Amino acid sequence: MLAEGAAKTGDMPKRRLGKVGFEASILGWGAQHIGQPASDQTTVDRIVAEGIDSGINFIDTAPNYGQSEEKVGRALKGKRDKVFLISKIETRTREEAMGQIRESLRRLQTDHLDCVHYHNIGRHDRWPDIDAVLSEKGALGALMEAKKQGMIRHIGCSTHSFPDRTLKAFDTGQFDLFMGVLNFVDRHVYNLESKILPEAKRRGIGVIAMKALGGPVRGPAGARLSSSADYVPAMRYVWSLPEVAVAAVGFRTVEEMRQGLAAVRTFKPLSPAEFKELSERGKVVAAQWGETKGRVG
Repeated sequence: MLAEGAAKTGDMPKRRLGKVGFEASILGWGAQHIGQPASDQTTVDRIVAEGIDSGINFIDTAPNYGQSEEKVGRALKGKRDKVFLISKIETRTREEAMGQIRESLRRLQTDHLDCVHYHNIGRHDRWPDIDAVLSEKGALGALMEAKKQGMIRHIGCSTHSFPDRTLKAFDTGQFDLFMGVLNFVDRHVYNLESKILPEAKRRGIGVIAMKALGGPVRGPAGARLSSSADYVPAMRYVWSLPEVAVAAVGFRTVEEMRQGLAAVRTFKPLSPAEFKELSERGKVVAAQWGETKGRVG
């Protein structure tokens, strides 16, 4: 079953972010790439200002995205209440995770984060003992305490692979949001669509699509769907998944953001025939890409 149609052409459609209840713009901003030194503050300021004016109300960042948090924090001065703001933790212990949350708040110049994710909970090197980090004595305890204190409002996790780890996190009952690699190519490699999305829906966990345009962590440099022929179909694919509320795209420039906004304005859900055709093409490309995000699980 495909998602319902968007609002009338020209509007920024919004979707409910699961049990969180926030009405998120279907296009969000993943602020990883602007953390690099080549991205100046003026560009970030323009992306934030024009994005908000265009209806984008969702921003995702992380402590290990270079200077992303600092740049986003400066750009959001006077605008913080206009966006749902997410950052992440990448440390295992309760004490370390609490420290990382406090540092994110400082760099982002805010008194709260709308959500903090476990950053790629599928990584065994980052989270070798999943039971420990999902305990009250581990990182989850820090997130629960931060939520109690009002430092964060929701708890989530992201992943590229190893869906069993995400499902274990869901079983704690503490998770409100999930961010996963969702595109019509990686569907045939990692298939988080079938392995995680139904359970997220059952639990009312809001779903955020990332890497809608591909982009390898490992693998061929061309493992992206950013060509003019692929861009719109790739975005239509994630927005046609009924569980997805928002797709976070890593704009590097204002022009890249405008490309995303143009796709929003013309969005129509994939028909069953279009979905089938795109899926068949995805199988072919998946054979070329391989496991670009690491082992499947």
